[in-house]
Amino acid sequence: MRDNVHVISRSRRAITLVETVLSTLIVSMVIVSTLQVVPPIVRSSALHAEKMVAANLARELAEEVGTKPFTDPTDSSSSVGVNAGESASLRSDFDDVDDYHLWSASPPESSFEKMTNMVGWERAVKVIYVQLDDPNVEVVGPTNLKLVTVTVSRNGVELASVQTLHTLSADRSGFLVSVGE
Repeated sequence: MRDNVHVISRSRRAITLVETVLSTLIVSMVIVSTLQVVPPIVRSSALHAEKMVAANLARELAEEVGTKPFTDPTDSSSSVGVNAGESASLRSDFDDVDDYHLWSASPPESSFEKMTNMVGWERAVKVIYVQLDDPNVEVVGPTNLKLVTVTVSRNGVELASVQTLHTLSADRSGFLVSVGE
């Protein structure tokens, strides 16, 4: 009899086929649920990184535009866009804020080179006259206030936008520092 008791307790220590199947099923369910959570996290991280790059690209170009005077130093016309003798495709020709109007580049480019590793990305600029007392209202004719909007997109999806206001009075007050003078 003693031998039978020993045999029974020994068989209870072993893992049964049912226990193995159940533990495999539980582990499989945990792995499947984890695999469903990981891709959205990876996509979210990638989108966040793209938005940070886009914000930096937008800020960089907005800062460049901010270094330019409100009005063209050689042409007193109030039209928005490049003036006679300036090329719309050469940023080196841009000598005032509104020369950037409708300028875009894909892939983006710094002031001295194209960023060839950023295929599918685009930076674009829009410059408009706005009301002095409400910069949210566009004005057809000239005012002493321009709104510059720089947008950055990737594959047609806007990821960042920076808006800056530029005033004629700031130029006249000497807040603009010209490089090379």
